[in-house]
Amino acid sequence: MTTELAETMAAVFEDLVGTPPPKDKGEFTVIEFLKKLQYLDKQDANVNRSCLAMRAWHEMAKQKIGGARDWLYETYRPTVEAVTEEKIAHSGKKSFNWPYGVCGFKKQQDQYEWPDDETELISWCNANNVNFNTKLTIDKKAIKDHITATGEIPPGVTITPGVEKFYVKPAPLALPSEQPKLLCTELKR
Repeated sequence: MTTELAETMAAVFEDLVGTPPPKDKGEFTVIEFLKKLQYLDKQDANVNRSCLAMRAWHEMAKQKIGGARDWLYETYRPTVEAVTEEKIAHSGKKSFNWPYGVCGFKKQQDQYEWPDDETELISWCNANNVNFNTKLTIDKKAIKDHITATGEIPPGVTITPGVEKFYVKPAPLALPSEQPKLLCTELKR
């Protein structure tokens, strides 16, 4: 909220709160009420206008940051991924701690594709003693367990093995005095 808007809202609050209604219940009371209500409606419109402007600014800023993040990933990711892969190969770990964050590889879960028509799969479940619900839905966890235990893949099921996916986890931003010095600044004397 802008300072000017905050001051205006504070002034409105001070004007209205704690002011008892006039003892005379004549036309003046109605006029005063409508006048103050009109003033509040005007302030409400100003707040709404400010909120819309802030929302538009927020969306614009988010798009700008998103575009910068996309550019950063497109530009630097291949190099960062290659250097991290090289560092990991020498350390034997799945990630590497850099001064400003962690980069590494994480195996993703296997992706199962289930057939739309499950009648073949149901008959396979019956033949292999794999439980399924009476609503004719299949216990897919039981099928996964069966595949893991026996290696047999039922008809209609395709398995796409999980691949190693590169990830980046930046460290929380520290105060400038707490941030590690860059190598190039340590070389200057």
